[in-house]
Amino acid sequence: MRFTVLGSGTALPDPERGPAGFLLQHGGAALLIDGGTGTLRQLARAGIDARDLDGGVYSHRHVDHCGDFVPLLFALRVGGDRPRIRDYPVWAGQGFQDFHAGLEGVYGRWIRSETWAVAITELPLDGPGTAALPGGITLDTLPANHSAGALHLRFSADGASVVFSGDTGPSANLARLAAGADLLVCECAVDGPDPRQAHLHAEAVADIVAAARPARVALTHFYPGTDAERAVAVVNAAGAPTERARDLQVFTL
Repeated sequence: MRFTVLGSGTALPDPERGPAGFLLQHGGAALLIDGGTGTLRQLARAGIDARDLDGGVYSHRHVDHCGDFVPLLFALRVGGDRPRIRDYPVWAGQGFQDFHAGLEGVYGRWIRSETWAVAITELPLDGPGTAALPGGITLDTLPANHSAGALHLRFSADGASVVFSGDTGPSANLARLAAGADLLVCECAVDGPDPRQAHLHAEAVADIVAAARPARVALTHFYPGTDAERAVAVVNAAGAPTERARDLQVFTL
């Protein structure tokens, strides 16, 4: 299993880090995980033409996690020298069907095709979900402590596993889903407890890591002003080797 960080930043502009996006490869399949603005270019830099993707998985519907969804569909429609003739599958939390319908209401035929369709599988927001993905990958989900249909995502195949927190506040569900994972990619957006309980800080991530015992942790989604170096040290002390994720970093599991 190969997991590439396409974007390790937030909604705020950063010359070194784009909004959230990841590439998961296994068994000959290439799947986009989230995809904020600039993800299509990052895919190309990682050696993947977005028109060849085998599907996408979305942790939630905030723009910094799905801002390139419309450009992706437009690229698939245009096709160029690689016209698409197979459906584009998407897995996401409940509400994504309506979200997609709303986008079609705005963009119409520019994100539709006569040769393929967007095939959406919605996963529950009130309990565990599971789906079989291309490449022999299993997706397991649990609701995140956030909004816009937010889910925690666990990808497993051939004994390897990677968990992506998505955006979340403190979450027992994340500790449960990340138990024993080879890699936990976790947001650490703020420096201290978030009054809205919508994002994590270092000590909250450390609590999750101490409970879940993943083999490795990559922290991401730091907002400006958050002390990333301190966060890495705090989470590392919880018992798992920890680093700050960077754009185009590759994890092989």
